[in-house]
Amino acid sequence: MHDLADFQRDFSAALFSAEVAGAAALAVHRNSGARAAIDALAANYPVVRALFGEEPFAACARSYLQAHPPRDPRLSHVGASFAAFLGTYPSAGDLPWIGDVAALEHLWLESLFAADAVVLDGEALLALGLDDGTKVALHPATRFAQFASPAASIWRAHDQGDPGALETIDWRPEAVIVTRHDQTVGIAPLSAAGLAFVGAIAASHTMVAAAEAALAVDPGLDLSAIFGALIDAGTFTYATDDGSLS
Repeated sequence: MHDLADFQRDFSAALFSAEVAGAAALAVHRNSGARAAIDALAANYPVVRALFGEEPFAACARSYLQAHPPRDPRLSHVGASFAAFLGTYPSAGDLPWIGDVAALEHLWLESLFAADAVVLDGEALLALGLDDGTKVALHPATRFAQFASPAASIWRAHDQGDPGALETIDWRPEAVIVTRHDQTVGIAPLSAAGLAFVGAIAASHTMVAAAEAALAVDPGLDLSAIFGALIDAGTFTYATDDGSLS
């Protein structure tokens, strides 16, 4: 016998299946469910929608939702695999970087709804001491990624309502950090050294080891400046001895 979760998954799949298009009993639910899912996908990926245009995005959304019907009732979870889908979607061929922008928007969404935790400021970090064994952890809302395209610059141009800025973007790979501070999600560029530092913290290394990883990438790095920027963004929280959140 199916449990409730199985029933919900099967019902969701039926709503988006072309095979039930003529079933009167499901027609109303299918239409309203599909519309709600498309609207949720559009709300979760506003810059991707703007880059595609309304009608092409709606067509893409329908194709995605037929292949990947929602499995979770939370609208914020609609489109979790959308970025990967765009890599195989034929009409995205003219926008080879669109998947990176979608992945960035998904990180923004994850950060927005991530669990809360104490944000370590400079005073709290000084109180921890900076000896060889000192560890911090990434705040639950912190995300970071390396993209092959300038995804953050593309996202920022549209988020700030300046599509013309696309023409001035330096077309190169970008690393980004996504953080939530004072209930506001921010996306900021991250240097190669900064990426090494954050990656080391994510891997539960000590702060000293993270600093060494960053300096190995850029020996001339102003470590205090990059560390200060990460603190101001709300990147860190407390860690236990094994590097997990306390």
